[in-house]
Amino acid sequence: MKKVQEKKKEEATMALYEPIVSSILNICISVTIVLYNKQIFQVLKFPAPVTLSAIHSLFGHSLLSVLAAFGAFEPKKLNRALIIKQSGIWGVSVSFDLLSLKYNSVGFFQIAKLSMLPLAAALNMYLTGERPSRNITMSLAWITIGIAVTSVTDIHVNFAGSIFSLIAVVTTVLNQVKAGQIMKENGCSSVQFTHALTLWSGLILSIAGPVVDFAATGIRLDEWLSDNCDLPLVTGVVVTSLLGVMVNITAYWAIKTNGAVTYQVLGQVKNCGIIIIGFIMFAYPVLAKNVFGMIVAITGACAYVYAKILDQRAAGASAMKQ
Repeated sequence: MKKVQEKKKEEATMALYEPIVSSILNICISVTIVLYNKQIFQVLKFPAPVTLSAIHSLFGHSLLSVLAAFGAFEPKKLNRALIIKQSGIWGVSVSFDLLSLKYNSVGFFQIAKLSMLPLAAALNMYLTGERPSRNITMSLAWITIGIAVTSVTDIHVNFAGSIFSLIAVVTTVLNQVKAGQIMKENGCSSVQFTHALTLWSGLILSIAGPVVDFAATGIRLDEWLSDNCDLPLVTGVVVTSLLGVMVNITAYWAIKTNGAVTYQVLGQVKNCGIIIIGFIMFAYPVLAKNVFGMIVAITGACAYVYAKILDQRAAGASAMKQ
């Protein structure tokens, strides 16, 4: 009896602290990986974002394969043609995300990601015919205004960086929508899906990476590595690959222990942390209009989360009445 009570006490303690620990870890690691990747591009001058994405994918697949071998999860067999196609979309998404980070300031890179919210809402309305509520529509308009102000006032904004950011946002939304459908239809978890996806995306990016990187930067990676491959670079690539895996693991943990809505709130905390620390680390000039645009975009994102909560409550109340 005493052992049962002790076990229940331990479970209650775990339930109390697990959401807090998972949230803090996910925020810290998410902020760290963005700033660390920017450090690799800006300080170590690594010229190959797409090749770095390939390394992240293959490293992640290898680590997940080890975890599967020890029984952490059971790999899922998915249709090869389907997973290769999805791997291509995911590969474009993560590659152009890093290209956007390389060519844009940390602030603009992070704020541009918020444009996924109105784009996802528009895509959902097109696919399902469901119109968003008035509160959500107003919050999405607020986000769009903030992004527009940030784009116009950021002195680091350039044509190439803007194009890379646009492609990253569009392909990320497409990847998220399609990935959700595949996981639901095949009954697989996010970890199983990531394990299947990272192998093919890593192989595709390994082939395409050097070509795309050369087209984007004009630098041949093999020639650059012959002069610049050293311990700090190798260490940096290994650390950022490990951080990439840890971001996914802590994200799944945070969603499981906190719920999807709370995780969206955590996303805005991460946005603020990345932007503030990015300004300090990389000595970006602080322009009042630029900061104002960021504040508008982030408050709009917070309003979006609140509007989603209100919609869920209204839907729940309506269901109870029926």
